[in-house]
Amino acid sequence: MFLVDEAHYTELCSYLKKVTFKKDDFFLKEGEYCRYVGFLKCGLMRSFYNKDCKADINVNFHLDHSLITDYDSILFGIKSKINIKAIEDSEVFLLHKNHLQDLYRKDPYWQEFGRKMAEVVYLHAKRRVENLLCRSPEQRYHQLLLENPKIFQLMSQKHIASYLGIQPQSLSRIKRRIQKR
Repeated sequence: MFLVDEAHYTELCSYLKKVTFKKDDFFLKEGEYCRYVGFLKCGLMRSFYNKDCKADINVNFHLDHSLITDYDSILFGIKSKINIKAIEDSEVFLLHKNHLQDLYRKDPYWQEFGRKMAEVVYLHAKRRVENLLCRSPEQRYHQLLLENPKIFQLMSQKHIASYLGIQPQSLSRIKRRIQKR
């Protein structure tokens, strides 16, 4: 996702810490301060809100080579409102927010690197909002199937439905309609 040129690769690696999150481990819990930007080497994680401890609302699925963080918490030093949890064993390279700031101060290259990370986060959020506001549940289902077919093999129907903004029963109806075509 984020390519680093050879001249800067060693410098970045000196700041990274490799961590393995086992299935059901949390990268971040609601109420904690996010202190890391994570680069998911391999595995699967999900970001979600926990609505009154009743039902999770999935906002993102993180596949191999994804960026994982809570930008609000990192940028503003506030407690996180989201949870980020491993769905399967996942290898993540962690970059502490203080080390990221050190890199920004050292070289304009890293400022551009940070800007590109922020652009990715922004564009993903923008597309997500557009999807939820402007597309039907069936259109959202088709788009997810096109963009991330692996999700359907790895995630429960409950989590997929939550991500699509529908109930599991509605997801079942959509799948039945598509199979009849």
